[in-house]
Amino acid sequence: MGLVDENACLRWLVAPRIDQPTIISGLIDPERGGGVDLVFPDSTPVAHRHREGTLVVETDLEGPGGVVRVIDALAIPARGPVQAARPGLFIRQVLVLEGTVEIGLVTRLRYAYGRNPPRWRNEGRRIIGYGPGLTIELQSEIPPRPYGVDLGGTATAVAGERRVMALRWQDPQNKGTDLRQTVEETAAFWRVWGATSDHDPRAVMLKGMMYHPTGAMVRSVTTSYGDGPAADGRLAWMEDQPRAAAAFRDLGYSGEADYIEQWIARAGDGGPIRDLSGGEPPAEATVQDVTADIMVGAPPGDARGNIPYLPDLLG
Repeated sequence: MGLVDENACLRWLVAPRIDQPTIISGLIDPERGGGVDLVFPDSTPVAHRHREGTLVVETDLEGPGGVVRVIDALAIPARGPVQAARPGLFIRQVLVLEGTVEIGLVTRLRYAYGRNPPRWRNEGRRIIGYGPGLTIELQSEIPPRPYGVDLGGTATAVAGERRVMALRWQDPQNKGTDLRQTVEETAAFWRVWGATSDHDPRAVMLKGMMYHPTGAMVRSVTTSYGDGPAADGRLAWMEDQPRAAAAFRDLGYSGEADYIEQWIARAGDGGPIRDLSGGEPPAEATVQDVTADIMVGAPPGDARGNIPYLPDLLG
């Protein structure tokens, strides 16, 4: 799961499972959490949105030399979203809409909530980052150079040109794919899937919060922090599951509703919070050395009310 801010900076990335430690967590610690940053000096964001009916993010920025559109997507594999726990691919395109601009990309990965940068190595034409439990390959049409533990590069582009980069993990089947085409195929998946509900944005939001390999629904896409008791919303809260199934059914998606109900049956009566496979969740713990008070895992007791129920977010 990834989150991009209005300045086209990737501020949250978790792979291969949404409930695992982060690769990028600048959302909770801008200094140490890392990010994939667009370098476009003196620019101002003029638009930030999801492409209609999809989870593809588009951000327009205007600077002294022109206007660029940054298009970000977590790819949905051609074999379908059930495999989307390991899509293996975050794709960023920088398209110049007007003028001639110098753009740059800086890749700052920080595993485990900001604790560990990767060890980058050039292996032939490949750039590989080795980190705890996960290896990531960087592909970029803006040739990266090392800056300490990070990678960055710049390029000049004119109106109509684009530059593409990607972070790839655990998806060897898609080696050599056309990255631009993959983004369009991902957008097309969302448009086709959303037609059932006449592209109701609530349906897309719900679909984005399903852990497709098992059918579990998460409560939020990040860990939780703030005043009072907090809990990790990336787990499966049992009280959310039937409500999400009912919401899917009301929107016309009986298949998704059935999938959640099958997960509920498999999970049984093991407690109010489960892991994404339906088993015992990890114990609650505090993430140390970050600027916010971050909790991961499941708190003791039932912890009701700590985070808004997922269906309540539908409005």
